Amino acid sequence: MLSNEVSEILNKQTAVEADASHAYLALASWCEERNLPGIAEYFYAAAEDERAHFLEMVKYINAHQAPAVIQAVSHPRSSFVNLLEVFQYVWDLEHNNTLNINNVADVCLKNKDFATYKFMEAFVMEQQNAEKSVEDLIHMIKTLGHDERSLYYINKNFQKLVAKAAAGGEAN
Repeated sequence: MLSNEVSEILNKQTAVEADASHAYLALASWCEERNLPGIAEYFYAAAEDERAHFLEMVKYINAHQAPAVIQAVSHPRSSFVNLLEVFQYVWDLEHNNTLNINNVADVCLKNKDFATYKFMEAFVMEQQNAEKSVEDLIHMIKTLGHDERSLYYINKNFQKLVAKAAAGGEAN
């Protein structure tokens, strides 16, 4: 059984995961509108990944006799000047998620809930990788630029990333 404090912080994290999923859907739509299907697919996959995290946490909460509280999602940002701004927003999303997940892990340790801490370890590590991946993508966009020719090339690279992830590699 989860303590009230652990249950509460996990429920807050489910809302963060759901918000991130919706944010990635909004980013996929932004890319679709600009004929960037490879980048859109990357964001669709990221949305599904965040949704899977949300569901995994909800199931964990319910399995440990604490009620999962499903909260309304926030309205995601959907207006950006360019692709660099999109990925700077993505970095902010991922960094915020990292801070929140680290906070969940901290609360688990303070409550001596080592089982839930162990459950959270994979999320902690995934967030480190996600931030690094987004930093690399921002560097690529800054290096190549975001003019029409560069966007074509970047979009093709994202199509390869999505194909690699579908074949069992990591997308982000």
